[in-house]
Amino acid sequence: MVHPRRLCQLLPLPLLIVCLTGCWDRTETNDIAFVLTSAVDLEDDGKFRVSYMLPLPGSMGGASGGGGGTAGGKSYYIDSDVGNTFHEANTRLQMRMSRRLFLSHRRTIVIGEKLAKKGIGVIFDTVPRSPESRMTSFLVITKGKGYDLLNTEPKFERFPAEVIRELTKSRQSLGTSTKDIGITLSFNSDPILTYLEPKQSQASKEPSHEIQMIGYGQFKGDRLVGIYKNHEAEGLMWLRNHVKEYLVSFPPEEGNANEISITVTKGQTQIKPRLQQDKVIFDILIDANGSVKEDLSNLDLNKAKVMRRVEKQLAEQIIKSIQAAVKQMQKEGTDSAHLGLTLWRSHPYEWNNGIEAKWEAYFKDAEFRIHVSATIEETGLINKNVIKEGM
Repeated sequence: MVHPRRLCQLLPLPLLIVCLTGCWDRTETNDIAFVLTSAVDLEDDGKFRVSYMLPLPGSMGGASGGGGGTAGGKSYYIDSDVGNTFHEANTRLQMRMSRRLFLSHRRTIVIGEKLAKKGIGVIFDTVPRSPESRMTSFLVITKGKGYDLLNTEPKFERFPAEVIRELTKSRQSLGTSTKDIGITLSFNSDPILTYLEPKQSQASKEPSHEIQMIGYGQFKGDRLVGIYKNHEAEGLMWLRNHVKEYLVSFPPEEGNANEISITVTKGQTQIKPRLQQDKVIFDILIDANGSVKEDLSNLDLNKAKVMRRVEKQLAEQIIKSIQAAVKQMQKEGTDSAHLGLTLWRSHPYEWNNGIEAKWEAYFKDAEFRIHVSATIEETGLINKNVIKEGM
């Protein structure tokens, strides 16, 4: 006869055997098609086009398989289809694939310019519904069709998807993730998206089709209304207090056409809103740091007087970039720097009782008082051209 205590110890064994029967719902790697990146476009007939970039398993063994633009066959392929909805287009693609489309490895989503101008809000009814879609994936827009950007053939990377990802999260760019854009739109604010375009390489016997970052898409709600480029893009970074490394070149003195090049290495922005009767005033206080990278004007940067003059002119260049960004924002009525949120935090009562309902009108009439303190921290190993020392 079995002892009762022994019986209690034996009872869990059948349950353990059931639990150890194996992975009944497993998914094998060779049953999955990993999506590297995707593009969404709006066709002329109003239908949506979805494009996917997928690695070819048979070409992934080594470098000899060839990458985008390299010798040999590509290690990926691109396919697309259209539908009345994104999911319909996706289903049509899946019906001709032997493997299940798998989105967990997708890091970027490219939006065609035509769809961006109509509105990107429809994307946020598709991407968040799939548990495989990462909300940390970067949203970018491109000139022309998103499909064309996927079909570029960069030389340095094996997949164009890698180029798109690296450009978007580089130290010169403001990353625009799906989560960030979704939060911004949910608060009825105006987002920005990294703007890319295909670019043919220059001075090459066999030009390659590269990808180039141009600036940031200017959105009014979920619709693209403009592009922040050059000075406007630089000024926008200051206003959002997310300064990225960028180069400023300017002639340091009148009558000298040769320029000095300074890299802005870091900076800090404080925005202090004030209300003056029916007008909003933004005091923008900026601390900027930079380093000299090249000086064709032959200045003697050993002299404190010369250095102060260059720092003052650097500050003036930063002010001009901020003014350019503000001008473009006020022209289109887009609060790309989220200044309304700053005003709400400092003056919640006034914001909730009148300003919020007429914020676009208040913003277009707002006054910006910009104060910049610029410091050049280093000039490199030299303070002036070495061959000028003995001349």
